Amino acid sequence: MQIVEKDSAILQYPKEISSPLHADHHTICKYRNLTDPNYVIVRNTLRYWIAKSVLEEVIAETKALSENDDRMTRIRNILRIRESAEDDLNRVKSRVMQGSYQWFVHSSDFVRWTMGDRKGDGTEIFWLFGLPATGKTALSSVVIDRISSIYGTCQYHFFSASHQTKRTAAYSLRTIASQLAQQHENSRERLFSFHEETGMRFTSQDQPFATIWEKVFEGIIFKIDFGRPIVWVFDAIDESDQQSLLTVALAKIRSVSPIKVLLSSRPMKVPIGTASFGSSILSFFLSEIHTMQDIRSYITNFIRGALPADKEVQQDVIDQVLTKASGSFLWVRLALESLEENWHTQEDILNALTDIPFGMVPLYQRMLTKVTSQPPKTQMLAQRILTWVCCSWRPLLIDEMKTALEPEFKGFVKFEETVQQICGHFVTVDNDRVSLIHATARQFLTEDRDGQPRYVNNSNGHQHIALRCLRYLSKDHWRRVFQRFSGPEQNYSTSPRTNRLLLAEEHHPLLGYATCYWAYHASKSPTDSDELLKVMKDFFENYSLLWIEAIALSANLRYITRSARYLKFYARQRDRKHLTSEILRSLRCDYDIIEPKWIQKWSNDLIRIVGKFGSSLVTSPASVYRNVAPFCPQGSMVGQTYGIPRDGLLSVSGLPSQEWDDCLATVSVGEDEVASRVLATETWFITLTSSGNIAIWHSETCELAREINVGEYVALFTLSQNGGLLAAASPSAYTVWEVSSGKKVHQIPKRSQVRTMAISFESDDLRFLIGSDDCSIAVYDLAEGHELARYLFFAPDANYEGCPKNFQISPDSTKAALAWRGQPPLIWHFRSNTHQSIQKCRTSGPTDPLWATESLIWQPDGSSLLILCLDTKVVAWNIFDDQQLGYTHLQARKMAVSHDMNLLLSYDNTGTITVWSFPRLTPLYKLVSENEFIRDITFSPDGQRIYDTRGSTCNVWEPEALVRPEEHELEDQSSIADVSFVSSEPVIAHFDSKESTITALAVSSDDKYYCCGRDNGSVEIHDLLKGKRLRKVYSHSSTSSVLSLAWSKSGRFVASGDDSARIIVKRLEVKDADKWAVYPVLDVHLAEPVRQLLFNTDEKLLLVSTSSSDYVYDVKQKQQICYYRLDSQQNRFWLHNPSYPSTVIKNSATYHQICDWRTLEVTRTVNVVPSTSDGHLSAPPTGHKPIVWATNAGERIIYGTLPGEDLLGSLSCLSHHGLHLESFQLSQLDSPLETVTQDCIPNFASRVKRLFGAFQGKVVFLDHDYWLCTWDAELGADGIRRHFFLPKNWVNANCLQMALVNDHGSFLCPRYGYVAVVRNGIRI
Repeated sequence: MQIVEKDSAILQYPKEISSPLHADHHTICKYRNLTDPNYVIVRNTLRYWIAKSVLEEVIAETKALSENDDRMTRIRNILRIRESAEDDLNRVKSRVMQGSYQWFVHSSDFVRWTMGDRKGDGTEIFWLFGLPATGKTALSSVVIDRISSIYGTCQYHFFSASHQTKRTAAYSLRTIASQLAQQHENSRERLFSFHEETGMRFTSQDQPFATIWEKVFEGIIFKIDFGRPIVWVFDAIDESDQQSLLTVALAKIRSVSPIKVLLSSRPMKVPIGTASFGSSILSFFLSEIHTMQDIRSYITNFIRGALPADKEVQQDVIDQVLTKASGSFLWVRLALESLEENWHTQEDILNALTDIPFGMVPLYQRMLTKVTSQPPKTQMLAQRILTWVCCSWRPLLIDEMKTALEPEFKGFVKFEETVQQICGHFVTVDNDRVSLIHATARQFLTEDRDGQPRYVNNSNGHQHIALRCLRYLSKDHWRRVFQRFSGPEQNYSTSPRTNRLLLAEEHHPLLGYATCYWAYHASKSPTDSDELLKVMKDFFENYSLLWIEAIALSANLRYITRSARYLKFYARQRDRKHLTSEILRSLRCDYDIIEPKWIQKWSNDLIRIVGKFGSSLVTSPASVYRNVAPFCPQGSMVGQTYGIPRDGLLSVSGLPSQEWDDCLATVSVGEDEVASRVLATETWFITLTSSGNIAIWHSETCELAREINVGEYVALFTLSQNGGLLAAASPSAYTVWEVSSGKKVHQIPKRSQVRTMAISFESDDLRFLIGSDDCSIAVYDLAEGHELARYLFFAPDANYEGCPKNFQISPDSTKAALAWRGQPPLIWHFRSNTHQSIQKCRTSGPTDPLWATESLIWQPDGSSLLILCLDTKVVAWNIFDDQQLGYTHLQARKMAVSHDMNLLLSYDNTGTITVWSFPRLTPLYKLVSENEFIRDITFSPDGQRIYDTRGSTCNVWEPEALVRPEEHELEDQSSIADVSFVSSEPVIAHFDSKESTITALAVSSDDKYYCCGRDNGSVEIHDLLKGKRLRKVYSHSSTSSVLSLAWSKSGRFVASGDDSARIIVKRLEVKDADKWAVYPVLDVHLAEPVRQLLFNTDEKLLLVSTSSSDYVYDVKQKQQICYYRLDSQQNRFWLHNPSYPSTVIKNSATYHQICDWRTLEVTRTVNVVPSTSDGHLSAPPTGHKPIVWATNAGERIIYGTLPGEDLLGSLSCLSHHGLHLESFQLSQLDSPLETVTQDCIPNFASRVKRLFGAFQGKVVFLDHDYWLCTWDAELGADGIRRHFFLPKNWVNANCLQMALVNDHGSFLCPRYGYVAVVRNGIRI
């Protein structure tokens, strides 16, 4: 029977399962046994439901964990956090007895600070002072737990003098920001948005404290309403590298959410003015009285667990230890460990208690005596361990320490126990890390005491570590080790940017430490050490490329630049010492004076290698052996050591420079454009042209990221303070874009005819200020687009009426600097509480240069104003104390100030750029370029790069002189004060190519010569191997530029066309070696400039193609024999027909034609049927597609097209994002079919940055990682092979537009009037 019909039983729920049961109302839930069919159906159904439910939960949980891991990884990558703060907290908590410090967290002061609701936006600071080793760090860990229980979260950082990274204030900010982002979604999303907008990542090496504070804290964190107080704990702030800077910054916080900060430190002076910033500071001194009960509990717990149940003995030990403790937890811990070794009998305990001295220093001395009383070999081992522990950059892992001690000491049985036994309790091992017991132990071991020499000599200790690291790295077997992780050089797919060096460290524990930190130790070594100098010289001459490969494997090339800074510091210290030696002066000994110069040169090379090859080395670390040295100047240390040309190996010739130049890249904004302005952020630099085109370039690669066509003249453009937004003022509107995406986000119509003189973002990027020539400042709400306020300037007297000449709004948006012709400038405090607040600049009278102001520049902090006068005098006017400093030696025409206010950048009337160092404005660097008109200059945010605009180009400079050392890493503050990093004489560089710019290039078929046309109209022949000019063949007009050039295969004819549409053809006749006689053939003028010149195979005919016409000339008869006029301008590309030399192939995007060479009569037309495959990221439009490039590649013709008629006639867009590549077999032209389906090349065009031609039937191109590659079309995507990469300063449109590959595989690339020739680079 059926209980219900099937249709009635099914409820149609999602994923519902139905199954019939043979049962009635009585038996449906009753089963005979486990094999009952009904039971089996019900059991299986229930099992399925449960399994499915559990699986879904597991999947959901796994997905959530994966997403959380992805978020955490992203946060760490943005802020570059390598170690977990939670690990540090757990390490401290593991040494804290449960229940300790409860008196503190329940004290009235702490409760008031924790729970108080302070009015206003200042910080509430609780400053915990205490003597060394009194338990401040342990107390901080208890505070963190307490705060977390109250508010749910607490962010913290433990400073450590034994860890050079964790002691930096910049790193403490990054770890606080990382924890906030992990714990608060709104903070995380704002950080992600900031990264997407700006592309910035933070490291202590690249971004100083001020940058991280401004961008992350002031720009993000302080603007978030967290809904509850945010609490930060900074422990051991006295061990920070910038303690005053950090505490002042914390006291100046102005935040939407309340922020409470607990600081712990030894007794120290509170920075002056901290209390005046509106923050409350509650201080508490941790005394012996406070910690007495906690120490008693700690001792009692320890004694009761270790001694027998004799309460009288226990109490006696407790009382005696407590009496001597003096509030020091560390002393108690060390004393109890010492007692533990001696409590065999009560008499032993009594004697041990008597022997334990009062105070830390006597206790340390007793511990040291124990170390020095060991057998000599054991004592030496202990000293080696203590040397490494005191001097290392960071605490070493156990395996690292064991390897570091080799080969002197090896074969350890229980190394961890050995360390703790022989080092007299100075060393502790936590989580496999070997470290000192306390910061005071380092101080004791490394300082002189009572006339006794220090046990660990810092300088000698660093030398020992430097020598051990260098010798460890100076071994040939590393290349075999690295081969397993570097990957094949020719593999196209780039390796992931992960730390592959970690894989090598699994079997070579000291490798990572030695690779990253040997230079740090060398910089702190004795400057008179000949042993270190000898080992360093051997290392650089034989193993430096191995070292570079190792760092490239780590994917963090900052270790190279940081090492270079350490080497510079060491060389300067060594040079300084020997220059002051009277003995060397009298003997005029040059050895020690000259020697540091090779260290300086090596450090310069390292910085240049990172700048020019960095991203390519990370992609393929092993390529350093083959690809770097040939591209280095012959006079560089790398060039001299590794760049000696050898047969069959890659070589570079043709460039005259013997040393590095400072130009990183030159980018073009367009031949017909003028680059008028340039701005820079950490991630981008932005150029503005006279026609209103804005180009945004990647600062890392100097590649064009996107273009914005405003459509009208742009008077002003500026960046928001975080660099994420770009604003432009045009005649009709004020427009704001996201820099990262180019997306227009705001637009404010211009409602009046006043002239805009200044625009500025407020610090929150929500409001926009506009200064006009009617002396008004309007404040707009960007989101709504309406005016919030308008401030009107009232002239103090009649001399200040009318339109000002200069108008600059201060960075803090509270002041404006204005200047009128014939009057001194003034400051308008337009947001002053008074009706009108005007501050005039003091002058001596109408003859004072300040009455003729040329320009005004605010310092980034808004505290002072730089005034450039018409006579080039510069006046620095401090607004607050009304003080002036005048400088008459700059000869500046325009200026820019670095973000940190340490450097001033200027250029003069001759085109010389100078970098000056504040406060005296002494010259630091000069870039001399004669008769070059510069329109704009600016610094990069870190002050280590210069951008300038000249004509249609923007130059990017990275002077080595601006790579400033990180002082806190090089030396302690006492030493820093004695060392000047600014040399007394400026570094002078020259940027003045005596050669005219090359505008066209052709090469002989025998790989011996090349022919070039220049912008002065000349056509010359050069030796291809040496680059030497052999002779000037002929010349067009000196006012014309040669645009096209063709050299016949036999070398008998040269043809050229210039921008005035003149065509010249000459016949060459070889007389002697490298000598030619030149005879005229043709000299004609056409209606428009030539696009292509092509000789036929027997060199009797010359095809001349322009945008709308084609001509054929008989070279022998010296006359035109054919002319074909097109109805309109068309893009087409002519190629030889290898099958039928009497014909030529005419290629376009829609058809291919075979034409007779003499008449251009079409003998066959094959129409193109579009392919369904995509040759680019998106299918090209079906409309007109200009063909911009074509080549014969074996049995194929491959050609490139671009979408859009706006690119008609452009032959310089071979790296355009719309490039679409197609190909077809030559045999298809012989088939009877009237149509041909071209083969689209999937995903290939997106890999191409620039196309150069074909070599041995394979397409040659440059990919986006700057590798020169070949592609075998017959093999599809598998046919791509990498050969070598180009330096970054070669990769710009001006260099690559004319670059080519000849029939012998030599690569020719014009640079600054010369041609670089790369031989033996392409291996097929």
